[in-house]
Amino acid sequence: MDELNKTNRLTIAVIGIVLVIIIGLVTLRRPDIKYSLTPAESLALLNDPASVITPVQATALMKDSSGKTVFIDVRNSIAFDRGHIKNAVNIQVRELFAKKSKATFLDLEKAGQTAVLYGETQQQANGPWLILRQTGFKNVLLFTGNYVQLDIANSDSLTRLLPQLSETPLIDTAALKAISAPAKTGKDAAQPVKSEKKKVTPVKKEASSGGGC
Repeated sequence: MDELNKTNRLTIAVIGIVLVIIIGLVTLRRPDIKYSLTPAESLALLNDPASVITPVQATALMKDSSGKTVFIDVRNSIAFDRGHIKNAVNIQVRELFAKKSKATFLDLEKAGQTAVLYGETQQQANGPWLILRQTGFKNVLLFTGNYVQLDIANSDSLTRLLPQLSETPLIDTAALKAISAPAKTGKDAAQPVKSEKKKVTPVKKEASSGGGC
């Protein structure tokens, strides 16, 4: 009897373990990110000129009105609200793989458009760009500059020339020459000016006769 009870308990335990494993497999959440590139292929992207956009190329793309290029700003919403490239889309780093963000990249891919990622610095955009490429987005390029360069290129020519149009000299050239001029020595040295003393001639008074009026 004891042996039968022991066998029943063992059977129940095994069934319980099997049920836990089955439930775990059914409810296991598959990772949202699937990498399609090997580490070697990812490193090769960093040295591929076709995967990046230089500041000169970016300037030309911003002037292109065909709509084939979309600039993706990976900075936070506060920095984006302070200033951004015209028609840029703000996708913060922490929201890179949110459903809405993934839908944006998929829509760009289906439309045959290219996404150019930029941040406050190139380093800020490096990670998001590489992860997107590793997950299979081939239409994503990296801007090899910072936001300031894009902002200047995006402004009109008058704005860029404002420092040059100012009539106020940026450097006091007269003072600079005076400071940088070599000190004169020898005969060329300035001689101290001697002040000449004026001679005062005393006035002789005539002796009085001592008489009255």
